[in-house]
Amino acid sequence: MSPVRILALSLLVLLSGCAGCEREEAPKPAPVAEVDAGAAPATLAQLEGLTGDVRLERGGKVGPAVPGPLLAGDAVETGDQGSAVVRFPGGRTVEVGREGRFALGSDSTGVVMKVERGIVLSRVPAGGSAAGAGSKVTLNILTPFGLTRVGSEPSEVKVAVAEDSARVEVMLGAIELVSKDGRTLKAGQGDAVDLTRERAEVVPSAPRIVELAPIAVTVRAPSGGSAEVKSKATGRWRKVRREGEVLTFGDGVRAKGGDAVLSLKDSGSLLTLSPGAEAVLESAGQEGVTDEARVNLLQGMLAVQLATGRTSRVVLPEMTLEGGGAAKLEIRRTGSGFLVAAHTGDVTLRRGDTRQALRAGERATVEKDGTAKVEPLEAAAVAVGPGEGAEVYHRGLSEVALTWEGEGDAVVEAALDAGFTRRVLWGRVHRASVNVSAPARGTLYWRVKKEDGTPVASGSAHFAPESRTKSLARVRNVVPEGPEKTTIFYQDKPPAVTFTYGAEPQASSYRVAVYKAGALTTPVAQRTVAETRAALEAGALGEGSYLWSVTPLSQAGAALKGGRMNKLELVYDNSVEGLVVDSPRQGTASAEKVRAAGVAPVNARLSINGRAVPLDGKHRFDTWVSPMGTPPLLVFKMTRPGAPDVLTVRTLKTRGP
Repeated sequence: MSPVRILALSLLVLLSGCAGCEREEAPKPAPVAEVDAGAAPATLAQLEGLTGDVRLERGGKVGPAVPGPLLAGDAVETGDQGSAVVRFPGGRTVEVGREGRFALGSDSTGVVMKVERGIVLSRVPAGGSAAGAGSKVTLNILTPFGLTRVGSEPSEVKVAVAEDSARVEVMLGAIELVSKDGRTLKAGQGDAVDLTRERAEVVPSAPRIVELAPIAVTVRAPSGGSAEVKSKATGRWRKVRREGEVLTFGDGVRAKGGDAVLSLKDSGSLLTLSPGAEAVLESAGQEGVTDEARVNLLQGMLAVQLATGRTSRVVLPEMTLEGGGAAKLEIRRTGSGFLVAAHTGDVTLRRGDTRQALRAGERATVEKDGTAKVEPLEAAAVAVGPGEGAEVYHRGLSEVALTWEGEGDAVVEAALDAGFTRRVLWGRVHRASVNVSAPARGTLYWRVKKEDGTPVASGSAHFAPESRTKSLARVRNVVPEGPEKTTIFYQDKPPAVTFTYGAEPQASSYRVAVYKAGALTTPVAQRTVAETRAALEAGALGEGSYLWSVTPLSQAGAALKGGRMNKLELVYDNSVEGLVVDSPRQGTASAEKVRAAGVAPVNARLSINGRAVPLDGKHRFDTWVSPMGTPPLLVFKMTRPGAPDVLTVRTLKTRGP
């Protein structure tokens, strides 16, 4: 007998076992349909989002799983660090945690997922394609302790199967459950059902409060930053040790001069305090694949990266954030409450008995009275597209948008190394962009895949502080007296010039006169000085050919001898290798429009805040631009054939009231 037929009959026997024990009034589960051994197995779902050790059993053979279709009769098993996502037609997803095993089949009502062990989380999104035509499919989750039916309406259901019991939690929607003793039970949002082979019990209104086992939380300050801890016992601040240290519940943490990173043991979730932020770690616990951190954010911003394949809760005194997989969140305390931004992953925002969905690409404004307004999250003002080697020069840029072409859900990762071991963001997104924190310096690598593993886009960008340009306009060129012509090349503005000459014993001063070549009647510049050096400020002489002379003067002002003519030439030579921005300076006060001026390399094209800027014959620009974003920014984007994009960001100072 074929393995497909054996699995179908096994499912039928298990279902019949439940049905045989039913009371008379309980409806029997529909029998699992037998599969014709000669027919090709039907594709029931897609396997994607694989992490760690995941194995696939098909046709009696077991091997490493890869993203792709799941057929009737397939079984999937995850290791102690493994997880996977099963996507069904219509938008339903089932996330499978570590140390789990399930097999797929079908019956007359829909798909049957036989869960032998582990935790699965079923989601049907609200307003998604699950409501489309042909998607009205019931998912029957079969365990050794009963059958759970989850319909096609928006829902979120967690099923945890242990050796001698199971627990079904309904976070959203409703389910119908047929217990092992034949009873049909119904559970709605907030309810839970505890199952054994002997009984089934509905725990109404809210899930059972489970005492989580305490776990260690370690605080570290990445290189270049510093963090301080205030011991609950002493009440005094001290610097965190270089190698990091384990916090005691009740300790305060604050970030100074860089981030402070709190990592939960055996979790993969990270809490990061931004510079200037302060928080108190109240507790942290874990049970199975469920993690919880209780934090009181006193000021500033807390970035949260929830782990893949785990159920996570971040509990603040004012609200709770719950997620069933990877998610990157930013929580910022404001004068009136909080701003919560979801960059990746979908989470639930809880305030008392109120639950509200917050999806990737959305932001919630949470007021002190508990009300929350959810709206789309705007893309960062500075954007980087696919491709390797883009350069971003900035001083204090907070975030950058990674963008790509395409539509639909995708999984994005960003890391500080090419091997993606130092990840800073990961998770599912619903649009073709994601905001990520901009490194002060270093390279950011990123990649985007469809949920079945198909590559979509990738790129890298190097970040560094903008160097203080040693513009030739601020270099003082020395022009000596003599028969040889002096030529000065400049690249942005005509430079400052210093004329030097020999001393005359009887002279008390020297008169230096500069003439345009061919126009010796009137000097274009003249200085009388007591030293053997005469300086002209930058811009006093423009591009062109000049003659200059020095005349020694007596104390009465009489010429002691005639001055000899010397030759000088100022030549504009655009050999700059990088973009030179003369205006505005970093930190200049913002206005409705600000002056932007500078010079670009040959063959370069320039845009400022997305608007193309024309360059003159010597590749200089001088225009007025409206700043964008908060704080106000001017983003100079330079493109050249065959070279990566270069972005220079000038951050302006917001004008006061």
